[in-house]
Amino acid sequence: MDNNDCGFDREQGWFRLRAAAMILEKGHVLMAQNVKDPYYYSIGGAVRLHESVEEAVLRECREETGVAYEIDRLCFIHQNFFEDRHGKPFHEIAFYYLMKPCGSLRLEGHDVSMHGHHEHAVWVPLTQLPSLYAFPFFYRDRLAKLPETVEMITTREAAAHRETIEKASHNTAFLPTDDLADGRIRLRCIWRMERDTIKGYAPSYHFEILLEENGQVAGQCGLRLGEGEEIAWMGNIEYLVFEAYRRQGLATRACGLLFALARAHGMTGATIHCDPVNLASAKTARSAGAAYERTLDIPAGHPMRRKGMRQVIVFRRQLT
Repeated sequence: MDNNDCGFDREQGWFRLRAAAMILEKGHVLMAQNVKDPYYYSIGGAVRLHESVEEAVLRECREETGVAYEIDRLCFIHQNFFEDRHGKPFHEIAFYYLMKPCGSLRLEGHDVSMHGHHEHAVWVPLTQLPSLYAFPFFYRDRLAKLPETVEMITTREAAAHRETIEKASHNTAFLPTDDLADGRIRLRCIWRMERDTIKGYAPSYHFEILLEENGQVAGQCGLRLGEGEEIAWMGNIEYLVFEAYRRQGLATRACGLLFALARAHGMTGATIHCDPVNLASAKTARSAGAAYERTLDIPAGHPMRRKGMRQVIVFRRQLT
């Protein structure tokens, strides 16, 4: 805990005054995650000495998202008593502010370090919260219908209860991405998104493709994690290079960086699905080292079919 934080850490227990942001966009809530702890937690942090709670939540939002979110209203005051894995008692008082939506999932921030551990923001579908290890627990049933006035919540969580929820959860362990660069391009993550079992979406990353020499945005790309039904029709990797930057091999380079990220997630292979009429996309897939695997008919009623696509050509790159 920083010396300027409103809190203290003693042998007999730990206390903190915290400001938290409830950022809701398009059926998702923005949560924080780091590479050390197995759970999601709300955007926010400790209030600093001589700082108002409102000032703290605005500062934390800027630091963790890069977006200048504005406060809508205070929704919850949460008094939380809990224990860590070693049984040490914690006492936290947190003010949860609903932020005004921006209408976009795009984030401008980058991976930050919390106490030496990489930390990043992840969009989590509200329908997915009950199956995740995420704090505060009251998010599971309170976010769907927010109170009209400020609600006071007091909870007491035993370590055993937290461990039970952890074992039953299905959190995706997203990774740091600030080092995804090859000297010619750099990938800037503009959002991470947890799986959505209701809609059948896989956990995913979405990036902008930046030119290292001048920082210009040359296109976009993304990586969906896993295999099976969640990526059956859309594939693992997607890319789009803007017209002014095409025929420079940028999409092939982006695929190389995405393959490295997929490998870091333990994936043994990754697929690229191309529209049969998009010859340039198929050429990029082959240039990136992916081989033709098969052609799939898109089933009737699938969202891709409604967009006019009837087939996809599947290319696969082995990563082992």
